[in-house]
Amino acid sequence: MLKKTAILFCALMLATAAEAGAQTLNVAKQGDKAVLFNFNGLSALNLTAYQGGLGGKYFIEDNLAVRGMLLFGMNNQTTGGTPETTNNNMSFGFSAGIEDHLPLTSQISPYVGGVLTFQTTANTINNGFGITKSTSTDFGLGAVGGIEYFFNQNLSLSAEYQFGFNSTNATSSGASNQSVFTLGFQTVGLTLAAYF
Repeated sequence: MLKKTAILFCALMLATAAEAGAQTLNVAKQGDKAVLFNFNGLSALNLTAYQGGLGGKYFIEDNLAVRGMLLFGMNNQTTGGTPETTNNNMSFGFSAGIEDHLPLTSQISPYVGGVLTFQTTANTINNGFGITKSTSTDFGLGAVGGIEYFFNQNLSLSAEYQFGFNSTNATSSGASNQSVFTLGFQTVGLTLAAYF
């Protein structure tokens, strides 16, 4: 998955580099703001699965930005068999973070920062013999590292990795609560930013 994502990101950058040419960009400056569209779970780009969000970014100083995002996810799967099994889940949450960008010397701006996330998920499984419902709450805190590629003055695409701590508390009908703590790399995410 990571390899496919990296290839996709590189292909997008190369495809637009020739058209954009060498430009003088005046971005990542104090007061710059953008609307963000985030996409995660890139190995499942289909109509039955989506994980992403909508938010904003604001540069409080040159090369230093804060960001916030509302998160939304859905995944509907049907497994063949007699009877069929359906697994549907829906998630909502938010994230807040900070980005410290290196000074922009071309159309590429590497950055590091930190992010805080909170998300709740409701899951329903129907195997033909009964319905099992569960809910989970996720809390995450970690460091991010990424690259923001500016197509022009008003449009950019970022790819980033997250490394951090994640805590999940899950409850399920007919079962006891479960808590899971993890530390490590999270999935890569792509963010399209429209500056105004």
